[in-house]
Amino acid sequence: LVVCTDEALMSMENEKKFNTGNHPVEMLVPMLHFQNAGFAFDIATETAGAVCLEMWAFPEKDDAVKDLHKTIEAQMKQPKKLADIKSLDDYAAIFVPGGHGCMINLPTSVALGSLLHMAHDQNMPTVTLCHGPSTLLSTATEG
Repeated sequence: LVVCTDEALMSMENEKKFNTGNHPVEMLVPMLHFQNAGFAFDIATETAGAVCLEMWAFPEKDDAVKDLHKTIEAQMKQPKKLADIKSLDDYAAIFVPGGHGCMINLPTSVALGSLLHMAHDQNMPTVTLCHGPSTLLSTATEG
């Protein structure tokens, strides 16, 4: 299960907005390695809104990453909603890629907190990168 952000604008202290999302290298390169190891993906966001990527950081010269992006583009446009995932039985792990965007709505996601507790109870690996660990705060939101 790949948990991504559907938030692209982060409010700054000076009231300006920073254009963000998941970092494409931090998302797509690990997914490429997971895919090469035989894993398939479901992608989910908090609201089932499209995944936001920091396209200013997209690796335009990496054909393998570009091919993977094309392969999963439909899933990125129409991901699952985190709250609709009631079981992790079909998954081997939870992966939360980095990028500043994952710090916007995922740390306060009750649905993500519930899934992370479920993963922990099942001894399921949880992989996070860079800003991704901020989403672990969601485990404190579960009622």
